[in-house]
Amino acid sequence: MLIDVHCHINLYLNPNEIIHEAKQAGVGKIIAVAMSFLSQKRILEISEQSDSLYPALGIHPEEVKRNKNIEAELDSIIDLITSNESKLCAIGEIGLDHHFIKDKNLYPLQSKIFNLMLSLAQKLHLPVNLHSKGAEKQIFETLSSYDIPNINIHWYSGPEKFLKLGIDRGYYFSITPAVKYSPAMKKTVSLVDIDHLLLESDGPVKFSGKIGTPAMIKEVLNEIASIKKMNAKDVEEKIWNNTKNVFPRIFTSK
Repeated sequence: MLIDVHCHINLYLNPNEIIHEAKQAGVGKIIAVAMSFLSQKRILEISEQSDSLYPALGIHPEEVKRNKNIEAELDSIIDLITSNESKLCAIGEIGLDHHFIKDKNLYPLQSKIFNLMLSLAQKLHLPVNLHSKGAEKQIFETLSSYDIPNINIHWYSGPEKFLKLGIDRGYYFSITPAVKYSPAMKKTVSLVDIDHLLLESDGPVKFSGKIGTPAMIKEVLNEIASIKKMNAKDVEEKIWNNTKNVFPRIFTSK
């Protein structure tokens, strides 16, 4: 069985069809990651209706630009996450973004929210699903201050020196369908040991013009196997065990 550890299932018009398609492709579990306060509520709702979905709640760093009321909503967000702790498998999607967010005046608020989310993860003993685009240095500096069960960095395409630091620290890296054409993703797969790789769709993000879905992670696995020069079945077993290490709750709930 394959597992998609990072999917925005609430953003599809037809989530049930996406889940069914995933099952047909051998994807039996999907971690549904939130980005906003509204999406957190929707993800909890959809996850209640499917035995394949496992919610991860958090605030995406781009919310400081999208939602002018985000700071005023933080107490309510923390209350929502805390009150649903037993249903969660992770805190995410959280992080910093200095690539798509150019306004440096927004960076202090990003950092405030990121630290709040990390504090929650530490308090609730939950792993995190991280976004690090263009802010790798700041992310890695911040992470060293927290004691979090496991850290997964999704779609890493930043500087090699921080990738190597993450490898040294034992972080995990989830790989998207971009690995089929992205030199940066291929490098991540090449450098990270198979024992620290995971699979993700990041759907419905588009890859070469095609909407990403959980069903596509089978192609990701095959590409990893090709890069690592390993048997696909062996890679599948390794990544299954990796996922079990990082997100144990999706193997004990439901």
